[in-house]
Amino acid sequence: MINKQDAGPPSLLNRLVSLTTIRDVELFETSLLKTLAELLKINQIAMYRLSQTNTTCWLSTHSTNLFQDDNKRQFSESQEIYTSEIVIPEEIKSAQLWVETTKKPYIQQQGDQYLVVYPIFAANKIESLLSFELSHSLTEGEMLIITSLLSITHNFRSLLDESQKDKLTGLLNRQTFEANINKISSLTLNSDISQQSNGDEQNRRRPKTGTEEFCLAIIDIDDFKSINDRFGHIMGDEVLLLLSYVMKQNFRAKDLLFRFGGEEFVVIFHVPDQAEAAKALERFRKKIEEYRFPQINTVTISMGATLISETHHLASEIIGRADQALYHAKNNGKNQLHFYESLLESGHIVEKKETGTIDFF
Repeated sequence: MINKQDAGPPSLLNRLVSLTTIRDVELFETSLLKTLAELLKINQIAMYRLSQTNTTCWLSTHSTNLFQDDNKRQFSESQEIYTSEIVIPEEIKSAQLWVETTKKPYIQQQGDQYLVVYPIFAANKIESLLSFELSHSLTEGEMLIITSLLSITHNFRSLLDESQKDKLTGLLNRQTFEANINKISSLTLNSDISQQSNGDEQNRRRPKTGTEEFCLAIIDIDDFKSINDRFGHIMGDEVLLLLSYVMKQNFRAKDLLFRFGGEEFVVIFHVPDQAEAAKALERFRKKIEEYRFPQINTVTISMGATLISETHHLASEIIGRADQALYHAKNNGKNQLHFYESLLESGHIVEKKETGTIDFF
């Protein structure tokens, strides 16, 4: 809630200072939506983050309720809403085509409202589309605010990506893993509390989990040392690059993909249950098995996975469980996927609760 006595018109300079202190990409995007909503005095603004297939997207909206005090000063109350993956609306597809063709923002009058769509670029391609409605045509001042903020956003996002992404593959690096896994663990542990809360601070782009769960999988390239020894490190890097490319194609835009180090990768994604998680991971394993790598031909991967739950939410515990499943896969033929939960249920591993250690048969 904004204090009606202390609040005044938002300062662009102050907003820029606030934006550039954020080191979390999702919080940065949320703050950008909030900043634009307040500066342009609009009730709702949306961001459509495009997927690899360019047929679906992730929609984030920021709603602002505007009101005035007795002295006619304007204030606002805000709430961010996070939704699951959706099919790109036809109107947004048309806007995207217009932007790609003309290199100009899409502005369409609809009755007494104007639909405005601006592109957000990353790596010289449209990553997201910013959409909002106005009761009037954009003024020069408003266009200057939007273009200035989006230019700064592009430059700042590039700096964030440089510090948070692996230089070779473009996937998230290990340094960002801890922050992300801690955030997901907190969401899992406090999901009931966060869904009941209406506080602005606790509503920032929080996934609506419902009955769904998070799955974490560790992916390890089989016999990678042999690849480096036989074909050289340049070809080894080529394998890492191509595997990361297939990962990006196989998983969704909002799934978290990490290069964990060397030939190890990690994926964290949202699923209804273990069966669906297994389908997604098996599909990826087969894609890699069938992919023809230059000179090397066939490369396979082993995977160990686990579900993130309220009873197993600590980062070290989650990684430990997935690592035990990976160890089983590597020592039982490779080129396979195993879930910790399934191994535990089948008796292939035994968890000694009194010590927290695990015995292998």
